[in-house]
Amino acid sequence: MERPMNDDVTISVVMGVYNGERQLDATIDSILGQTFDDFEFIIVDDGSTDNSNDKLIDRAREDRRIHVVRQQNGGLTSALITGSKLARGTFLARQDIGDVSKSTRFQQQLDFLKGHPDVVAVSGGYRRIGPEGEYLGEQCRHMTPRQVTDSFLSVGTGIPHTAAMIRMDAFRRVGGYRKQFRFAQDCDHWYRLCRHGLLAEIDDSLFDWGIDVGGISASNLFRQQRLAQLARQSYDACLKGDDDTSVLQQANSVSWDDNSPVAPTDKSDTAAAAELFIGSQLYSLGDLRCRHYFRRAISRRPFWAKAWAKLMLSYLPNRRFSENV
Repeated sequence: MERPMNDDVTISVVMGVYNGERQLDATIDSILGQTFDDFEFIIVDDGSTDNSNDKLIDRAREDRRIHVVRQQNGGLTSALITGSKLARGTFLARQDIGDVSKSTRFQQQLDFLKGHPDVVAVSGGYRRIGPEGEYLGEQCRHMTPRQVTDSFLSVGTGIPHTAAMIRMDAFRRVGGYRKQFRFAQDCDHWYRLCRHGLLAEIDDSLFDWGIDVGGISASNLFRQQRLAQLARQSYDACLKGDDDTSVLQQANSVSWDDNSPVAPTDKSDTAAAAELFIGSQLYSLGDLRCRHYFRRAISRRPFWAKAWAKLMLSYLPNRRFSENV
């Protein structure tokens, strides 16, 4: 679609979409409903084969802040590179399809960044939401920006990418997202940003994280983990003033070479693990629907003792459950 010729905006929101037709409306509505409304919403359709593009075009006609770009399928990193090149905002805000932002998210993040000039990127806590809309708990970190940054540099616990807001000058300074990191692009980006400032999380739930049982494939999970390791190696090399070209070459191979070695895993194992996680969260909240996910995990891995044990525990008479159906 033709790009509207508006003045510069405060925030550029960038989102990649691949076959997300079912989840589009809730995610888009959460952005359009922000209390701070000086933003552009750049949505990159990454070669969807469902009706995502048609729906995106319809939504763009309804709200001129939405700008839709379509490209051949290249993955999330490719979509983010495309979208961020078009961004005109002073700040770059991320949003993932399937997640829902709190209406005050942008305002809270802007206020935080204005009050913390040493912070280059801020995210926040979140609520976990299951495939059928089940509440699975909440996570917020009560940490200072220095503690958040040190935690990332020491154990690799980064800030949630889907709700991050980044200072555009810092984003441009480090070169944005790198195509060599097909996965773990956020991890690579946080390492490079840490050389210019601090990472932070607002002590409040800023979005609902929709957990998808399909998730990332088993082979791609291995690639993601390996790329996170290479992102750290690149950071360490640059910190010492060394050339990281060989590291980036390895990252490119892991990302794009189909012959690159991957761990021998089964896709059903990944889905079973996700279902066990969802069931365990529901179990801890006393929600009877946990049994549904334990059974699904067992159907994928019939001899998984941990899933069987969880299911049996849910039937103990001293365990109180609510019928939250």
